[in-house]
Amino acid sequence: ETQTKGRGRLGRNWFSPKYKGIYLSLILRPKILPSHTPLLTLMHAVSICEAIRENTGLSCQIKWPNDILIHHKKLGGILTELNAETDLSRFVVIGIGLNVNNDKKTLAAGATSLKEQCKGEINRAGLLQEILRRIEANYFIFQKKGGEPIVEKWRDWNTSLGRRVRVACQKEHIEGQALDIDADGGLLIRDDFGLIQKVMAGDVVHCR
Repeated sequence: ETQTKGRGRLGRNWFSPKYKGIYLSLILRPKILPSHTPLLTLMHAVSICEAIRENTGLSCQIKWPNDILIHHKKLGGILTELNAETDLSRFVVIGIGLNVNNDKKTLAAGATSLKEQCKGEINRAGLLQEILRRIEANYFIFQKKGGEPIVEKWRDWNTSLGRRVRVACQKEHIEGQALDIDADGGLLIRDDFGLIQKVMAGDVVHCR
């Protein structure tokens, strides 16, 4: 029902008021290479978008790699943490935070909630059930067929491809046109020198 130390990417705080949002962590034990872990972030983002559309009729967008948007405002996000050996993932923790019945006055600038978008409160239990159902279905696909079907679904929901983006990575900033994501879930960017660069993690800003 709440979190006392909710956090997002790069250790940022995630405000988690009681009885308002959906906050959960899932532990998965996929038999995949550590380099394929970003595909699980994409898979959960797709599952959330599918569940919200089924439950509310709203269409979300996914901003690479982990933000769920509605009308370009942030609805929630996904945090993926990996425990792995050299060539095999031991387990992956998927953290999900969604603004569901949060009041507009409590939301950060640039954020929104399903309550604000639907002009009324949402049944959180029903939405959570649908999210888990979609995750289970997409995880089954991922295990049986690999990442390609998930990547195709992600492309249908994304709002990053085709845009000019700026990505803050650990040691540099990359700016250019977001072209696609590859089979590992990495973002492919054509920079201003015409070079194609692959980004596996970073903060993305849509320039236009």
